[in-house]
Amino acid sequence: MRFEGVLSAWDPNTGHGAIRPSGGGEEVFVGLAAFPTDGEGARLDERLSFEIVTGRDGRKQAVQLRRLSRGHVSPTAMREATGGARFRARQAQRKRRLGLVAGGAVVTVMLVLGGVRWWHPAVTHDVPPAMRR
Repeated sequence: MRFEGVLSAWDPNTGHGAIRPSGGGEEVFVGLAAFPTDGEGARLDERLSFEIVTGRDGRKQAVQLRRLSRGHVSPTAMREATGGARFRARQAQRKRRLGLVAGGAVVTVMLVLGGVRWWHPAVTHDVPPAMRR
């Protein structure tokens, strides 16, 4: 049996939220996997049609979602709703940091190895000059 409702809560970081049924009643859990694979993410206050099943943990969850109305949504609003922009920005920032750390480590190793190669201990008086090098 299909029900209709509105996406009332969505956490883009965890990929799940809740749907408030149109006929009333308690909210139903929904995961990202239940959404259609049409390239659009979840949008708050979006009207949806869905079926309800009982999950392994015993609570009700929405599956086989269908979008009921498609209004014009700006790409910026879509990125904010899905959390993709923040995720990609954080991921790029981590890559830059890793690159800086790796570069610093390489430079440090090269300096240490170069210093060991060219460093000569102080001249000792008990070693003949021919054996100092």
